Amino acid sequence: MTRFLTIICCVALATAQAEPLFAQTFTSDLRGTDDPDSAGSDEAGREEAEDPAGTNPTQSNVFSLRRNSNMAEEEDGSTGLGAAGRVDPVRPFSDRIRAVERAVPTSEGGIDDTVFDGDTSFDEPEGIRLGSFVLTPQLTLTAGYSDNTSRSATGEAGPLYRIAPDIALSSDWIRHQFDASLRGSFIGYPNNSDDDDIFGTAAASLRLDISEATQVDGDISYNISREETGSAESSGDATLIHSGNIDLGVTRSVGLIAATAAVGAARTLYDTDNTSESARDNTVYSASLRLGGNSGGTFSPFTQGSLLFRRFDQTCSDSICEKRDANGYELRGGLSIAAGPKLVGEVSAGWRLEKLEDSRLKDLSGLIVNGSLVWSPSRLTTVTAGIGTDFSATDIDNASGSIIYSADLRLAHAFSDRWVGEAGLGYSYRTYEGVDIDESTLTGFGGMTFAVTQNVALTANYLHRRFQSSQEGRDYNENAIEAGLRFRH
Repeated sequence: MTRFLTIICCVALATAQAEPLFAQTFTSDLRGTDDPDSAGSDEAGREEAEDPAGTNPTQSNVFSLRRNSNMAEEEDGSTGLGAAGRVDPVRPFSDRIRAVERAVPTSEGGIDDTVFDGDTSFDEPEGIRLGSFVLTPQLTLTAGYSDNTSRSATGEAGPLYRIAPDIALSSDWIRHQFDASLRGSFIGYPNNSDDDDIFGTAAASLRLDISEATQVDGDISYNISREETGSAESSGDATLIHSGNIDLGVTRSVGLIAATAAVGAARTLYDTDNTSESARDNTVYSASLRLGGNSGGTFSPFTQGSLLFRRFDQTCSDSICEKRDANGYELRGGLSIAAGPKLVGEVSAGWRLEKLEDSRLKDLSGLIVNGSLVWSPSRLTTVTAGIGTDFSATDIDNASGSIIYSADLRLAHAFSDRWVGEAGLGYSYRTYEGVDIDESTLTGFGGMTFAVTQNVALTANYLHRRFQSSQEGRDYNENAIEAGLRFRH
């Protein structure tokens, strides 16, 4: 964890030192650059805000007029409302909107400021000015009760408390963008400390607008969560999953075509009570090329191909010494949808294959579907939908790995500027290649937020989770209710 956090801090420091280069001008409005009349003192920036058609060709006209959104907090695809781990929290409603904004960034068809982002506006955070950056701190404290604190077949009921800090940092520049985010969630169970859970994520994202036609994106992230107790991977001991990602991409628009070349690495470590090393520890390296339409129409088709290389830390990753290193590919095609503020998003489908080195193991292959959609039927109601596919490593004998399909549907409605309600339903299905094991998780929740002051809000939510496995003795249900206070500036 320390290595990943150190890298993120270094990236943030280097970007801050390079402020004169990136932040040629910046606005004084703490809420971002969505107001064209406050587009800073730079003459070129002011002309861009007043007349987008006359934009200086050396500056990007894609993001500068859009409201400030933290790229480091986007939620691409779906995890079935946090079904991958015991304590993975339901992500903020706005994270899906941020992901769609990034996928469909054109001002003509993208999400505008009238789309409800799922949060109370009375206590909208102003943030703290730090030079050309805006820091937005938030802390949520809740207490509640769960009828299954260990989320297992033998779990017991008990009280709980949650401490959830959230810190976001965003640049306030006309050109380029840097975002960082640090989130955490600790759940304590006073009656059984062995069930205490932790979740944390740190991420940073940098966008460089090299020219009107060329853009460079870099992302780095780290996540920690506790593995699902009922999973076939679980040995009964508490297992923490550490995952880190580094991605770098370059996008170039030429006429009606936009091309993106990217490379990345995804590192996953499994830390149990017995050992800090696991046979599942691995890194996936990738290189991809995406070609998409750049016509600005309602529907823009795209196609993407990737080369994949999975490498395990241990050559023999299970009791019968199966060599699980793999090479593979991923091919998919889809549509970006920009039907004004009412419907925006991206959907795709394709095929992924990982051919394992050991001939005793089957290829890990299957259909992939990914998508994120935002629908705004009214200015007070927003619906988001997501679907995602993930390929996961395993050390179960004779198994090549697992494929996880997840989907969710969420609705948020503003009863007033102080009072917001939200409900959601998520589903995750996991199947193993080579062995007859299937797992599914159904998650439903409902919640309310009421802003008491411009800095304090009351929160309350209910969550139901149902886990089912083809293996005997692993099924469980959980019902939990929480209420507390949210503080932010």
